[in-house]
Amino acid sequence: MVRGLRSSPAGSLLLLVLALTLILSLTSSAYAKDPQLIPRRLSSVGDSISAGIDVDYYGQNANASWVNGYYGFWEWLFGYTNVKSHNQRITANWGSSGRANYMDAVSGADSFDIPLQTSQAVSQSAYYVTVFMGHNDVCQNTFAEIPSDAVFEANFRQGMNNLKNGLPNGATVYVLAIVDIRRLYDVGQDMYALGIVDCEVLWATTLLGWFPCGTMLSPLNSEADRQYTRSRNIAFNNILQNVTAEFNANDPHHYYYFTNMPFIYPYTSGDVSTLDCFHPSGQGQKTLSRESWNVGPFAAYQRGS
Repeated sequence: MVRGLRSSPAGSLLLLVLALTLILSLTSSAYAKDPQLIPRRLSSVGDSISAGIDVDYYGQNANASWVNGYYGFWEWLFGYTNVKSHNQRITANWGSSGRANYMDAVSGADSFDIPLQTSQAVSQSAYYVTVFMGHNDVCQNTFAEIPSDAVFEANFRQGMNNLKNGLPNGATVYVLAIVDIRRLYDVGQDMYALGIVDCEVLWATTLLGWFPCGTMLSPLNSEADRQYTRSRNIAFNNILQNVTAEFNANDPHHYYYFTNMPFIYPYTSGDVSTLDCFHPSGQGQKTLSRESWNVGPFAAYQRGS
């Protein structure tokens, strides 16, 4: 009976259809992702930008972080910026039940801190992790201190492996490109800190080690020096993008997204803090939250915008 089925045209066609169905079934099961979790449990991996440094007042303004920020009675009373952070948008779209908001980002952190911060996110059972790191790898006191591509990639991969191996199935990892530091240099040349101190005068203290990012902001840099620093900025972003795509293609249990938005966005002087001529202002944090959300994994959910 089987031999007769194989020898007939109808039997051959049936076997072909069955074989194709089996192949497609195996392929689908091999690459199908687990259902994506609602991002109720948020953790941020990052540096001073995510920590909200020098937004409305000197020091950490956690309430004004683009990712973890919050806004309530006291923030309203003191006139602080409502940045409409990712944290706020999550609550607006999915409610406060089961919510958790963890800021693992630390001022001064660089790629060497990614493994530790991602381990913290894993311990928090995060459903949604933002990774916005690398600014302090580009912004060094000297060019020799900028890490190599291999070192930067190794640090990032270790962190991504931590997330892959430890986050709940269905969790989302959102990686953001490093801001274009050269644009900060261009925009800040016409700015004043507190309305009285020329930003270039403030930046000159990089020579004394008092101000960060001598690799871009030092008055002794040539145009070639600044272009070199920008090339490292771009190289690190390429690593972030490529590694993120690799993890998304090979991990069926988690979702990985990358955006180049922070690098390409044409931010203006209004987006830069007038307290330090370096970090995002309230407007800058609000812009970063809005623009990154609108090109991110949950862009379809616009309550709280």
